[in-house]
Amino acid sequence: MSSYEVVVLGAGAAGLAAARVLAEAGLRVALLEARDRIGGRIFTDHVTLENSAEPVPMELGAEFVHGLPQVIWDLVKEANLSTYELDGDRRSFARGGFDSGEENQGDAEGVIEEMMAWLAKQPAGTDATFAQYLERAGIDASRGRRAASYVEGFNAADSNIIGVAALAKQQLAENAVQGDRLFHVDGGYDALATFLSEKFLAAGGTLLLEHPVHHVRWSRGAVSVSGVNAGARHFQLHAKRALVTLPLGAVNAGTVEFDPVPEEIFTHAARMAMGAVVRISLLFDAKFWHKNLSFLLTREEVPTAWWTPMPNSAPLITGWAGGPKAAALSQKIGPDPTALLEHSLDALSRFYGVATRDLRQRLVRWRTHDWQADRYACGAYSYAPAGALNASEMMARPVSDTLYFAGEHTDTTGHWGTVHGALGSGLRAAAQILHL
Repeated sequence: MSSYEVVVLGAGAAGLAAARVLAEAGLRVALLEARDRIGGRIFTDHVTLENSAEPVPMELGAEFVHGLPQVIWDLVKEANLSTYELDGDRRSFARGGFDSGEENQGDAEGVIEEMMAWLAKQPAGTDATFAQYLERAGIDASRGRRAASYVEGFNAADSNIIGVAALAKQQLAENAVQGDRLFHVDGGYDALATFLSEKFLAAGGTLLLEHPVHHVRWSRGAVSVSGVNAGARHFQLHAKRALVTLPLGAVNAGTVEFDPVPEEIFTHAARMAMGAVVRISLLFDAKFWHKNLSFLLTREEVPTAWWTPMPNSAPLITGWAGGPKAAALSQKIGPDPTALLEHSLDALSRFYGVATRDLRQRLVRWRTHDWQADRYACGAYSYAPAGALNASEMMARPVSDTLYFAGEHTDTTGHWGTVHGALGSGLRAAAQILHL
């Protein structure tokens, strides 16, 4: 069957959430995914250890459930998934020694609160980059550097680009869902994607993996999508409507050709920015770091942060860099992932005084994924530059009741860059298609 009522491009969180709702509403839906797996930027590797009955999930993309957003916790409950809240000690490493990480993070968060108070006193519509705010508000240079590092690491953004209006909206959204609390899905984040996929298929939906769409031709009430699948066979599907859930980076890179081009959507997509991230997860035979370590901030180093799954006892530690520092690290080490491994082992060796060769011998498994080089992502996740606060809202508008767009970059609630933002955008697009 090549004729559907809706074709959905992309089986990430947004595409899966929307496709499920549409199929359960009785529509004929085809969900096309370029990769050989579902989940998009949810990407979990499951590692079985000799001394463990349960596999250890190693997240290569999205990892945390940020706070208590209803859209994701409703799914967790429906799927009967087990979760746990991260807990443990926060530490900082600087000038060759460790101290508590709470003070540095609290100081950075204090700058964000001051920024929100400053913005509230400005004329309506005021925006500036975060770097401009630091200068205009006369923030002490040391505090400013810590705050900029925090903003860049968390948002995978450049402080010279990201807007304070978006940061303020994001902070309010996080506060509303207790976003400072972090949770893990016990068996791995991909369990959520699997659940949505199973519900979609049970409702009669059609899932086509390894079907990268190259062209979308459309007119009001009619869409044709085509490409070449993994078997080198040309495919073409027809539908009344199309929902595009490609990541912002892929949209702006032109990985899919539209005829005609939905100019307004693309104009506003170009106003947004896609952040860079470097992350690596290292599974050792046993812990050599602080017994109850949860987060280690190393902002003078790159990666700039490390975390463990505490209180889960797995000897797993993840290194992270976001924004300009991630881009600089990628340029320094080049495309060979083993160079990132060696760089990371050297860093841990300096922190904990364990020889790099010993760490290498104790390493059981390591994984990384270059999201910037991933042609179906072209970056980690989105953020709104100064002056682009309304870009997501503009991209969320249907085009001639035929083309619809979803994904975390189209979230209108301030939850950019999150799984719950992506899920919410998919549910919003499904409601638009169903005219709810």
